[in-house]
Amino acid sequence: MKRFSSDWYWYYVINYTLVILIIFPIYWTFISSVKTPAELITSDPTYFPETWTWKYYFQIWNYDLSSTWQLSSDDYMRLETKSLKESIINFFIPNEKKSIGRAFWNSCFVSFGTILLTTIVCTFAGYALAILRGPFKNIIFLLIITPILFPGVSLLIPLYKILKDIGLLNNLYGLIFLHSTFMLPLGVFMMRNAFISIPSSLREVAILEGTSELQIILRVLLPLCIPGLLTVMVFAMYVSWNDYIFAYVFVTTGEREVLNVALAKIALGGNEFDMKWGSITAGSVISFIPIIIFYTFLQQYFVRGVTGSAVKE
Repeated sequence: MKRFSSDWYWYYVINYTLVILIIFPIYWTFISSVKTPAELITSDPTYFPETWTWKYYFQIWNYDLSSTWQLSSDDYMRLETKSLKESIINFFIPNEKKSIGRAFWNSCFVSFGTILLTTIVCTFAGYALAILRGPFKNIIFLLIITPILFPGVSLLIPLYKILKDIGLLNNLYGLIFLHSTFMLPLGVFMMRNAFISIPSSLREVAILEGTSELQIILRVLLPLCIPGLLTVMVFAMYVSWNDYIFAYVFVTTGEREVLNVALAKIALGGNEFDMKWGSITAGSVISFIPIIIFYTFLQQYFVRGVTGSAVKE
């Protein structure tokens, strides 16, 4: 592309416009979380806080979810009385079973479990469908990816019955099982394409040297599939961390609530017509942080994995 040509100009105009459209909601959420109440709820919004306040973060860190629905305005103000040190300790080492810190770590546990289970199953399933020979292999692959066509919310009733029958209702392991199940079609698709892109001669040489099938997967082929594997991990993190419907329906015990459900309760604050905008924006910023950090470190592999899965067959 020739510099300063019309194509060069429109390339940067379009891309910068897209970047602004993507970044602006995140920026607006952050500045809303540090505005004063008077500046936050006004008919004349400001694009930069005139007065910065971190009160909503103190409130979030000191929440007791067991009484969230009964909190009054005075209760919200009293939550700021704890020191910064006490607030941070309460968040990272929660003393209350129904605190926002507990909900945060529940989400971390569910997301980590989903990533681990999804990557293990998708790796071996993708290897089997890409490398090993067997009857009806293509039909099996089509049956595995077919659930992509169906929205998960349409299966709430049968999934509720299944989890109840196997004893995983109101259990974080049940959420891990569900999130992993809905990630399998995409994960298997991506890992299968990742293994197909590797020359078959590598496996043949390993077999001639007496390498077992498991060693071939772990030591020979899997290191070459790192972009695809990390892409599956990013998608698994995204699906699990951002889930609300499954977590709301299948987990009802306060001490097992995940972050998104806890934030929804905090946002309402006891009255559906009294939305706590400052608290929900501060909580949203907290929920952004893990997934942004996770994606930042894996970004280069994520792009390579997505493009590789798109063109390799």
